[in-house]
Amino acid sequence: MKKTITTVIMAAILITAAVMLLTGCGKERDLNIYDIKVTLNTQDMTAECEETATYINKSDSELDGVYFHLYPTAFRKEARYFSTDNANLSAAYPKGVDYGGIEIESVTANGEEADWSIGGEDDDILIVKTSLLPGESAEFFIKFALDIPEARHRFGYSDGVLNLGNFYPIAAVYENGGWRTDPYYTNGDPFYSDIADYTVTFTAPTGWIVAGGGKIETTVDGDTTTTKLTALGVRDFALSASDKFDGIEETTESGVTVRYYFAGDPDAEAHLKVATDAINTFSSLFGAYDQKTLTVVRAPFLYGGMEYPQMVLISDSLNGSLFEEAIIHEVAHQWWYSAVGSDQINNAWMDEGLAEYSVTLFYENNPDYGVDTEKRIADAMQGYVLFTEMYSEITGGDTSMNRNLGEYISTMDYTYHTYCKGSLLFDSLRHAIGNDKFIEGLRSYYADYCGKTAEPDALIAAFENASGIRLKSFFDNWVEGKVGLYK
Repeated sequence: MKKTITTVIMAAILITAAVMLLTGCGKERDLNIYDIKVTLNTQDMTAECEETATYINKSDSELDGVYFHLYPTAFRKEARYFSTDNANLSAAYPKGVDYGGIEIESVTANGEEADWSIGGEDDDILIVKTSLLPGESAEFFIKFALDIPEARHRFGYSDGVLNLGNFYPIAAVYENGGWRTDPYYTNGDPFYSDIADYTVTFTAPTGWIVAGGGKIETTVDGDTTTTKLTALGVRDFALSASDKFDGIEETTESGVTVRYYFAGDPDAEAHLKVATDAINTFSSLFGAYDQKTLTVVRAPFLYGGMEYPQMVLISDSLNGSLFEEAIIHEVAHQWWYSAVGSDQINNAWMDEGLAEYSVTLFYENNPDYGVDTEKRIADAMQGYVLFTEMYSEITGGDTSMNRNLGEYISTMDYTYHTYCKGSLLFDSLRHAIGNDKFIEGLRSYYADYCGKTAEPDALIAAFENASGIRLKSFFDNWVEGKVGLYK
């Protein structure tokens, strides 16, 4: 049943806390916790923010500090790793480059003034000194200010719509005896984080509607409205907001509430249906969606779309079948990235290749969309081969897929190898082991790693166990660029 979002907000308040505390996949509950408060100033598009972050040392080592990514630093003028490459500047900044960023104002650790500093390759890491033994936790209180650029980006505003993605200090991943302090690479999605619980409170002038994942509660106090969003057991958090938003929603037969927010869309109901069809199809193919809500936002964005847990951005620059396909791809990421995590910085082919091939599976299972999937794969093959032929001198002939994001020479190089070649890998695998074993492998991979972070060997093992065939060399040849592809 479809309802307007304003009706749903009132209904959501009545949902019991016990229901909303449920998270799928049997996720561990020993999680980091973020409680973030944002007060937006719409006059100059700045925000005053407070964050209480509870961090648990899950390593076997004593830590002498905790590291936090400060992703908005990529939008400042002095950034070494600027948010956008030169080829996409005009798409991201149609009115000219506008800079922004984040300023840390104060930090306390366990109630005491903390010894903190800014480090990292690009002055993009907040380092807070504190001693943490294995199993111990610390509570950090961080005051920070945001200067939001006028940009069609994850972090920015344009045409009256605000995107707040990757806007807050988020704890870096600690693994293999060190902190992952990867910078904000221009290529791909340079984000890698642990599952956590989020409570985000966003205050703006009355009339502003907030789109985000999880439980939503709204309180109006005269000229200001405060929206509280609760998202549990997720890898990240993002929201969009606007005083131009309309919204509709539908609840699937399995009880997933799918919301669609937009600032003008004559095909809104059709686009909501695409999202619900994707949830239903992927739940049937891979395993039940692990959350109770999904939010789709038509937003200003320079690329086709962007995935976050329980929420996806779809670019308002897309139309027709391209807009629909972007919805399907980003919803697929709720399985491959949000639920089953992977290292998007060093193995982007895992989530992007799977998400892109999931689009093909969607069309196969939804023939009413009228997409010829054999042609779709043939087009991907032709496009990839043409790219490698035309740009071999520039790329040096490197067709590997396990490069660090910073090693791709361009967004195009990244896209053809992670999306296009990644989907071709999975299509080739499906033909090699058969459709039934292929789907069995995906279902096993999802069941075993939902709520966790998977390495490539885990993905390979899922298909080996399903098929009874050793596939390590198959994957290695594809990933390391040893397979020759011809149109």
